[in-house]
Amino acid sequence: MTSHRWSVESADRVGVRGVWTAAQARARALDLDILTIAAVLAVAALAAVLRLGALGSPAQAGEGRNVSQVFAVDSLGALLDANASPLAWLQAGGYTALTEAFVRHETALGAAREPMVLFAVITGILMWVLSRRMGLSRLTGAIAVGIVALSPMALGLQLGVRPENVAMPWALAGIALLWTPRKHRRLAPDLWATLFLVIAVITAPVTALLIVTAAWLIWRRRRKRLSLMLASLFVLGTGIGMGLAAGLAGLLIAAEGPRAQEWIATDPLLATAGLLATLLALFSYRLRPLAVGVLALVAVAVIPGGPGTAALALAVAPAALLVTGIVERATRPPRIPAVILGVVLAATAVPSWVGGLRASISNRVDPEPVADASRWLQENLLATPVVTDGITWVELVRGGRDPKAAKLVIDCPATCSAQSWLVVTPGLRLVLSRRSALAQAAATGETVAVFGTGDDRVEIHRPSIVGTTDTEEERQARAEVGAKVADSPRIAAPITVDQTLRTGRTDPRLLTTLAALSQTRPVRVTALPEVAGEDAANQPRRQALLTAAEEPADEIAQFFTSQNGVLRPESVTTTTEGVLIRYPAGTPAGLLIPFG
Repeated sequence: MTSHRWSVESADRVGVRGVWTAAQARARALDLDILTIAAVLAVAALAAVLRLGALGSPAQAGEGRNVSQVFAVDSLGALLDANASPLAWLQAGGYTALTEAFVRHETALGAAREPMVLFAVITGILMWVLSRRMGLSRLTGAIAVGIVALSPMALGLQLGVRPENVAMPWALAGIALLWTPRKHRRLAPDLWATLFLVIAVITAPVTALLIVTAAWLIWRRRRKRLSLMLASLFVLGTGIGMGLAAGLAGLLIAAEGPRAQEWIATDPLLATAGLLATLLALFSYRLRPLAVGVLALVAVAVIPGGPGTAALALAVAPAALLVTGIVERATRPPRIPAVILGVVLAATAVPSWVGGLRASISNRVDPEPVADASRWLQENLLATPVVTDGITWVELVRGGRDPKAAKLVIDCPATCSAQSWLVVTPGLRLVLSRRSALAQAAATGETVAVFGTGDDRVEIHRPSIVGTTDTEEERQARAEVGAKVADSPRIAAPITVDQTLRTGRTDPRLLTTLAALSQTRPVRVTALPEVAGEDAANQPRRQALLTAAEEPADEIAQFFTSQNGVLRPESVTTTTEGVLIRYPAGTPAGLLIPFG
């Protein structure tokens, strides 16, 4: 009987070993996928942390209008402008309503920026998905996500409350679904991609520039009927969902914001590398479709007066993919010069990015001046309409002010600007250069209250059409009449009050009624209390605490409440310390000049 021995060359043995080797390879690939996905999620989480840390940074030009739109959807259940990117604000406002962001955050700007952080995280994850669909390595996609996470320019662009940041995930999802090496495949991914691109363009019309990339991907499959069908569906979807008026309004919103040069200055290295990589990618079959879309965005971004910020907000993520994609192709197979160049660029970028990120996180806005101004308005101009920027408008409404008693700059024509009270904030100053009538009204109006200092300074102006009391003639008249009141033997006052009377820092309505009151009885002016914010604006004191030696306080209160017209106080309050008289905000002009 012969025995059979297993040999190394046995077919069965080779089959078993082949299956085992294939299984090990699949396990290693799965482990690598899990490790890479974990790394991408960690980088996306880092991006979220950095952007959450910068929520309190100063507002960007154009953000105020968008913050008010998000708040209106969240808290008022309405759109302030139904033609101005409504789908973007429905998405952002839906998030803030579900998460109660405007309740949790101290500032309205921070609440409106929170959904932008979520969209930035989703954008980072979809960048990695798109890189894999493009045929790039796992590491290349992860590095691209890291570049966008750490770049100061990308942080500033993605943090801004802009419709483009809401549209970016939709656009990336659509492009990723269209990016396939197969000429023939199931129709469902193409239909979903078309739907996502329609949503992206309706959300932010500038996203239509990325349709160049989508069209290129469909065209190079050489399927004419498919191309015509998807193009027809896209045009029909955007036409029904947006329309011409909304598209034009969306482009006007996109034009608001810092110029492209200002953003490039925050990270010139990424801007230069992105432009160079885009040009080089035009010579790569694999990268060319994305490069064409990015080039269209860059071309629009540098047009004077064009949507620079909007185009850059859409370009920064795909540009980072092109940078890493070009580096991958330049270093495969490994080429020492290209590797050295990549290491040098990374070593140069890190110190610059660390400084830029630190500045973005540490540069914070003080919310107290706006809160103080809101309290002043509630106490002094409760029903008087005031004009301000979108962010402050939200803060006023959050503070209890009737939305009808606050107007947005965009809803205020030239005549409205000249005739309305203005709340001049850092956000309003950003738009003065583009609104000449508003700038003139702010320059000629009288400052009646000031809160905060420096860049956080908030001023309340009353319109110049009612006259101004901040003139030398008015101050001299108040000083002369105040000195006569102080010299009256029937009026007693401590030294601090005496000095306030003699230096012309007392309201003319109060001086007039004090002079009349002293003709009927002796009176003591115990104090001339300051109204918060008005001393900083050089406004005269319009409150007085009075006492009488030989009669009840009600007699003094009755004297003031019996006054009529401009001399009638806003409030007369009897306290244990005396009678507190308070006149309305906005000292009338010319009341004392005939008697000076």
